[in-house]
Formats: sequence, C-alpha cells, structure tokens
Amino acid sequence: MARPELVGNVLQQSLDKIGLLPRAKRFQVFWSWARIVGEIARNARPRRIDGDVLYVATNSSAWAQELTLMRKSIISRINAYLGGNYINDIRFSEHLWGTTQSFGVPDTHVQVDKEYKQFMSQEILTPDEKQRIISLANTGDDSLLASVFQRFAATMEKRKKYLLKKGFKKCDTCGFLYQPERKCPYCKAKQESDDYNRVITILERHPETSDLTLSVMTGVKQKEIFAKARQSLDSIWYRKVRQAYFTAATRNFTIDEQFQLRELMVKLVSLRTGQPGHLVTQEHLDKVLGKRFSRLAKGRVGRR
Repeated sequence: MARPELVGNVLQQSLDKIGLLPRAKRFQVFWSWARIVGEIARNARPRRIDGDVLYVATNSSAWAQELTLMRKSIISRINAYLGGNYINDIRFSEHLWGTTQSFGVPDTHVQVDKEYKQFMSQEILTPDEKQRIISLANTGDDSLLASVFQRFAATMEKRKKYLLKKGFKKCDTCGFLYQPERKCPYCKAKQESDDYNRVITILERHPETSDLTLSVMTGVKQKEIFAKARQSLDSIWYRKVRQAYFTAATRNFTIDEQFQLRELMVKLVSLRTGQPGHLVTQEHLDKVLGKRFSRLAKGRVGRR
C-alpha cells in the first residue's frame, strides 16, 4: 500500500502542473520576510511583487538608500530561502510604508482588532462575488488547490470590504485602497518611477541638460528626482572609467574601445559641469576627472 503524500507536496505539485509554482514561491517572501532578513524587517517590509521584482517599503529614505546598496545580498538570501531563482530585483521606497502590513514581525504596541476579526467571520460576500471567486479558482481536477485559492480570494475580498467600511478610498486608476488623507501611494510611487526614467533617458543622451530644461521637457518639478538621476548616472559612468583605468594596465584598447571610452568621459564631464559635449576639451577632462584618468582619453592606455 502506497504511503499517503503530504498535503504540502500535493499542493506544490499541483501549482507546478498549472504553472503557478514560481508565483506561489515568490509570495512566501511576505510570510518569511523576518526570518530571511532578520532585524532589517523592523525597518523594511515587502509591499508587492510584480513578476520577479519585489517592492519593499522602508520607514525612511535613509533605509531605502542603505538597503539598495545591500540589494544583491538580500536577493541572494531570499532565493536561497525559496530554493530557486525566484526574485531577480528589489526596489526600495519609503512612500509605501504607511500602507504595509507586518507579516510575522511582533509589535507589542498593536492590539488585535476585535472589530476586524468579527467582520471577517461574517458571511458578507454576495452570490455574484462568490461565483466570481469560484470561476477564478477553477483548476480542473485539483480540488485541493481550488479550495486553498478560494479561501484566500474570499479573505482578500472581505478585507477590501472592511477597509472601505473604515473609510479607505479606492484609487480610480489602479484600484489600490489607501487612507483618505493621502494620495494613492502606489500611483505616486509609479509616477515617480516614470518621471525618474524619463529624466534618465534625456540625461543619457544630453547630460549637459539643466534642471530647468529637464522640467520643461518632462513636466517633472521635484528637484530630488533630477539629483537622483544625475547621481545614478555619475556613479555608473565613473565606475566604468575607473574600470578602464585599471584594465589599461594589462592590455591595450582597440580603436573602437578608445573612442567609446573618450565619449563616456566627455559625457561624465558634461553631466558634472553642464558643458555641451562638443565644447569639452582635454583641459576640462584634466580638471574634472583628474590627470590620472583623463590621460586615457589621449590614447595612453596600457601604460602607467
């Protein structure tokens, strides 16, 4: 007689069969976050998952910057815990902190909301809502998976009703529920991300562009976004110049590599000074980058 399989194994096989295993694995991050990152969980909480990208809310911009530097390490820890390459990127932001829920992190200052528990125990879903959940949970012959999904979907639907009852607003654009005295944090974060990407795109082609011109071209008003975009490009370009400097000690660059390197150095100087690229001279390179690096633009590569 065959031994009965564990429910967990059956569920995992069922998820794998219908292609939902990666998604189910990723969502384990919400309940295992504190176990994965330790004390960091007091200042950062997972907010949502989009594909293989995890969005994490932090309680301050300082923590967002600090954890961004630790991003690769945290990704490795998550994937090691999940047992596969399920998360490939993490984005940290302080803007969603007020809407997060702590999973598995004890908070002695928060008491169990009896009203919430009582509300969730009631039968408040309409027949149409129940039918919609059943249709979404239609997984063929796998009744176990369907049952699990139905309970989860019903809980989320009830939670939505409870938040609306408590005065939360539903965003007309994305459907996100948020506290009425605020703007939709999801749309705000998405807008800031879109603004940042537009600014980056312009600066990559025309690094000499001023903040005023960027504002006119993109409609972005926040100087913080301009500063963040400039700092990001400066860091990337300067790191490439440094890498080229140390590579030059071991080999000579080709003509194409030499041309690309000089273009990169000119863009970096333009970004830092606002000087158009066609006006950047060797003197500018010497002054802004230092002669140690700028001599690479003279063709003196492969020598110290």
